[in-house]
Amino acid sequence: GHDVMVANFLIDSLDKNSTLTDLSLDSLNYSLPSEADIPPEDIGLYAAEFIGVLQALYSKQVSELSKKPSLLSLAQNIEWPVIPVIARMELKGIRVSKNTLVAINRQLEDYISDLEQTIYGYAEQEFNIASPQQLADILFVVLGLPTVGIKKGKTGYSTAANELDKLKEYHPIIDAILQYREYAKLKNTYLDTLPSQIGSDGRIHTSFNMTVAPTGRLSSVDPNLQNIPIKSEAGKAIRSAFIPDEGFVFISADYSQFELRLAAFLAGDEDMIETFNSGEDIHTRTAAEVYGVALDDVTPAMRSAAKTINFGVLYGMSPHGLSVATGMNMNDAKNFIDRYFASRKPLVEYIEKIKAQAKKNGFVETYYGRIRPMPDINSPNFIIRSGAERQAVNLPIQGTEADIIKKAMVDDENILPKGAEQLLQIHDSILVECPENDSQKLANDIKQTMENIAPEIKIKLAVDVKIGNNWSEL
Repeated sequence: GHDVMVANFLIDSLDKNSTLTDLSLDSLNYSLPSEADIPPEDIGLYAAEFIGVLQALYSKQVSELSKKPSLLSLAQNIEWPVIPVIARMELKGIRVSKNTLVAINRQLEDYISDLEQTIYGYAEQEFNIASPQQLADILFVVLGLPTVGIKKGKTGYSTAANELDKLKEYHPIIDAILQYREYAKLKNTYLDTLPSQIGSDGRIHTSFNMTVAPTGRLSSVDPNLQNIPIKSEAGKAIRSAFIPDEGFVFISADYSQFELRLAAFLAGDEDMIETFNSGEDIHTRTAAEVYGVALDDVTPAMRSAAKTINFGVLYGMSPHGLSVATGMNMNDAKNFIDRYFASRKPLVEYIEKIKAQAKKNGFVETYYGRIRPMPDINSPNFIIRSGAERQAVNLPIQGTEADIIKKAMVDDENILPKGAEQLLQIHDSILVECPENDSQKLANDIKQTMENIAPEIKIKLAVDVKIGNNWSEL
């Protein structure tokens, strides 16, 4: 019926109070003892005090939520109903093969060792690859790679991934370094830690946070299972260790081009809406409009550039960003963006309208009423203000996504056959474990449920469903 931490986050998503004790002091000016400071045998002595604080917080929060009917509706219809669903997901956990993880870890150790020797060979000396300063010295002094356009800080030239990307064509050491970093990160973050996080039931139980991401998205911690790479071979190998119980399979249901569809709807871009509703490929259509060619004459390179800008425009992609992503020269990238904006006027106007509203009101809002304060939107500092403007454009779209997928989680729960359970929610997708005999029917039912979850959103939502024997197959 009500959760005081979630309600506090809805009322002010910038409030970082993370415990009942903090919230009590900040909201009620009442010093509640921390649970950690109370001996277990004495916890009953404080029960009335805790309940009193909860009651006082509840009364105050209901009063505040009632002043914002859309926020109260969001709480009652989306946030409260999804809490027990998330609790069941955490309790169920996901089965993991420890032996598979150990084998992948050994293999990755070999790859990392080989890459180290390759990098040392290119540099003609050994050095600490993980040290930005030593790496910069190797790249820009020993190997003499160009520094034009490379960011420079107090300690020298940057070796961040986006800076190294600019140097790929100059030396093969760059690809080796980027791959080394990817493998080392996956090993340190997942392969070295996941085995110890497998419970006695053979499953890993992640925790989902509802009060961290400003968009309202769930975030996964201890361990974070949302950031295992999907496209890289190493990421796929790690995912292959996540397996269903015997006689069960995984079903993955993933919203397709979710952000673009919602952006088209929120902007009222009728051309984009018609393209999506007709089932036509949005990137091919965009390429045809921007390049002024027939649909049949769109090349893969044209479609790729259109896809990059279709997604990039929501994040304020600049001509420089487009040129880096596609290989276009700066002039071509600028012309491409100008032509794109000319063909997507409703979307461009929506972006400018959101920025203006944020500057006027000091906040942005999702379709369902989730509010995000924007304290930096009028900052005199250009970099800070620009970052806030990009957030202002993105938050209503991603926040609406988050609200819809929570609605889908609640409705999916109601159609699960006996033995089937939701396990994970990863941004735009839901992972379900299901008896194999029920999988085809359930996959179809989930697709129908998720595609029709929000009839008020007047654009076709598309869901891709897959069935597999491990997570990597999805």
